[in-house]
Amino acid sequence: MKSEYRKVSLLAILIILIAACTHRDTISENEIVSTTHIRFDSLLFADADSITPEQIVKYRSSYPEFFDLYVNRIIHLPPTDSAKLASNLNAFIHDKDVKDIHNRTQKIFTPVVTQKIFSGIDDFLKHYKHYFNKQPAKEIVTFISAFNYSIITTDSLIGVGLDMYLGSDCEFYPSIGIPEYAYRRFSKEYIVNDVIKGWYQSEHDIDHVKKELLSQMIYYGKQLYFADMMAPDMQDSVKIGYTAKQLEWCNNNSKQMWAFYIEKKLLYATDEMEYMKYVGDGNTTQGFPEGAPAKTAQWLGWQIVRSYMKNNKTTLPQLLEENDAQKILEKSGFKP
Repeated sequence: MKSEYRKVSLLAILIILIAACTHRDTISENEIVSTTHIRFDSLLFADADSITPEQIVKYRSSYPEFFDLYVNRIIHLPPTDSAKLASNLNAFIHDKDVKDIHNRTQKIFTPVVTQKIFSGIDDFLKHYKHYFNKQPAKEIVTFISAFNYSIITTDSLIGVGLDMYLGSDCEFYPSIGIPEYAYRRFSKEYIVNDVIKGWYQSEHDIDHVKKELLSQMIYYGKQLYFADMMAPDMQDSVKIGYTAKQLEWCNNNSKQMWAFYIEKKLLYATDEMEYMKYVGDGNTTQGFPEGAPAKTAQWLGWQIVRSYMKNNKTTLPQLLEENDAQKILEKSGFKP
């Protein structure tokens, strides 16, 4: 899997409902977004016996933003003339492993399932348009990446690598070395959340955030709050990628977690090797009791941001533009 970047951004690759006090506006059912839904994975394999130089020209004409991105950046075919590209693309889709991936994808992502995913992404776009007065993407495209990418975003495109969502029981993932804590979330229920997270990260680059635990906590807290606003009916466990037990553990131990960070004077830690123990993904948070999930600093950052938005007259865009983590903490009134 790859990590995300932008402009173009690539995002590598129940449950307990938490009653969160958030600024939640009502989105009109008449809110309209104009999107085109494209099952490029199905279209490509339907042409498996007829990919010619002429077909390459047609792809580029029909999908001017997506096609070259797909062949050059996602499946890593070298830039070349149409004849050579047709040959390379034919070799890709006739590869035995790629054909197996495609067959598995087709069984899981039926037209009904795929339409539900498209509708979920459209709903995110409606909420984004409501809060930011613009529609961030016009096309939603599904593709097969051979396990290279899960989500892609550009200024007008959202792409979903369906082969990164074949289910936690898919034998492909452990066979290529993906850890269990990661592929546990490689199922269709996480697609919309990953789209939301990918879009947030493409607009708010983590590389521009201060190398300090508190700043990192608030960055991820804002990302999770953004998901609150973009998908208000989504379960909290999906947003942060926890199991029901892990989410319950955080709720039951929030005071102890916060006391740990304060007593150890970790909030202002600037050693990346140190603070990533509490921010990064994994099986658990290093030094925490059994049952504690990873990313506990992200979870606490989320609660701080929720408290900040509850206790201050601040809009979502204003929150995302506020880069003073200390100010957000002080004005949040956060008391676990």
